[in-house]
Amino acid sequence: MADSRMSETVLVGKFRDGTDPDTKEATRVLVEQRYPAPNDTSPDAGKARIRWGSREVSNSQATGSPVAMQEPYLSVPFGTARFFTDDEVECSASPDPLVVGRRFKISGAAAAGQVSAYRYPLEELS
Repeated sequence: MADSRMSETVLVGKFRDGTDPDTKEATRVLVEQRYPAPNDTSPDAGKARIRWGSREVSNSQATGSPVAMQEPYLSVPFGTARFFTDDEVECSASPDPLVVGRRFKISGAAAAGQVSAYRYPLEELS
């Protein structure tokens, strides 16, 4: 059931700094791919959901006044290979064009227990 709400396509793995050979602009280069599996060409390859949870709102006093912050999380199908803290997530497709191209970092372990999807906390990268 959770899979039916996964409308984003993502790439998860370890990245390093690099340079685009044509434009000479700085870029991120994939070093180790975790998801989808490197040879997975199925229509569901990279299937995921990136969401800002309404239950994850916290107050921050860092600037001297309260600020509401929502933390994003990544849902992937149950049984997907494990991701690790600091793995990067790149969204390559989504029904929401504002999510496409955004990059995130896994910031903790997935929710465990009797789950229908693995849910990882994210931190957005600039």
